[in-house]
Amino acid sequence: MNNKAPNPIQARINRGKDFVNSVVRFPATLRRISVSGEIRKIFQHKLTIMVVPHNALSRFHFQFSFSFLIFLVAFSAGMFTWAALTVTSNIDYWRMRVNHEVLKLKVDYFATELRKNREMLDGVREADIQLRKLLKMKSRQDILDGDSAEAQTGRGGPQPFESSILQKELNKQLWTITEIEIRQASKVIEKESASRLKSFKEISEYIAYERGYSRSYPLGWPAEGRLTSHFGERVSPMHGGPEYHMGLDIANELGTPVHATADGVVRVADWEGGYGRLVIIDNGYGFMTYFGHNSALKVKAGDRVRRGQVVALMGSTGSSTGNHSHYEVWQNGRQVDPWKFVCSPMPVHLGDDVRMAKKIRLGSAVGSTENISNFMEAQ
Repeated sequence: MNNKAPNPIQARINRGKDFVNSVVRFPATLRRISVSGEIRKIFQHKLTIMVVPHNALSRFHFQFSFSFLIFLVAFSAGMFTWAALTVTSNIDYWRMRVNHEVLKLKVDYFATELRKNREMLDGVREADIQLRKLLKMKSRQDILDGDSAEAQTGRGGPQPFESSILQKELNKQLWTITEIEIRQASKVIEKESASRLKSFKEISEYIAYERGYSRSYPLGWPAEGRLTSHFGERVSPMHGGPEYHMGLDIANELGTPVHATADGVVRVADWEGGYGRLVIIDNGYGFMTYFGHNSALKVKAGDRVRRGQVVALMGSTGSSTGNHSHYEVWQNGRQVDPWKFVCSPMPVHLGDDVRMAKKIRLGSAVGSTENISNFMEAQ
């Protein structure tokens, strides 16, 4: 195998390329060397701080390297960061401490208010009982248990959570009340409040009913005059035989005003056979009042009237022997004796049956306030 001799020209060209490459790379290498050298020089530089007093003291100075200054700055920054973190953690701790104390005060206040609300509700319950007694209004439980139930079945006592709250209050640690105890106390107050609200609603409805009932209850005489017939059995003035009279007859002059004895709505204001010109008032609550034999009518069907309002003028229309007012009272669909309404006060409590021991003699003057008062005093 023949070895080929190197070409001198090619060798020169290669050396020229190497030289050019070295020349091209030299500035970068030189720059790296110069930068690292400059940095070392900077860190090796010395700094001098001179203090010149304004008195007789001599001046002095101290010297340190730039690298020490960088260390000092880095150390100071680290210490400052550590101090900031420490202060921040302490601030968080004291903030939590303050929040805890505030929470204790809030819990203590809330527990105290719960106790006050319970005490106030107990007072409301006592007032409710007294109001019911004043109105002679029994509770449903009293109605079921009987009149002496309260005296025979009195019992009670605190619940366990109430005893726990009391002990914490005595130990001045009311703020330690638990969420469960607060919830239980709130439920008791909520239940009692609902019970009182329901009771006052019943009382309000009862009072409204009594007020309406008092306005619907027929009171007093429909007209002034002389009582000529009672309610019940009598001798008929028309045909002389026995008959059952369904009301009271009050005689007076033609045109004497006839008054409504209770509030209500006029159901009938027209001619009705033997009644003549008749006014029927639906007073509500089961009451209806009849005013017969009128000479003229002052109301019409559908009118709303008030007690004492003139509804007709006395006359002798229909089956009548003379000028008078025939007065009937109906209660729950049946006729009742008007006597207990004209000569007796309205019952204080619903269901009371008021009866008079005596009656006014036929021919006696009736209808005036003075006559009624004198009669009531005589009884």
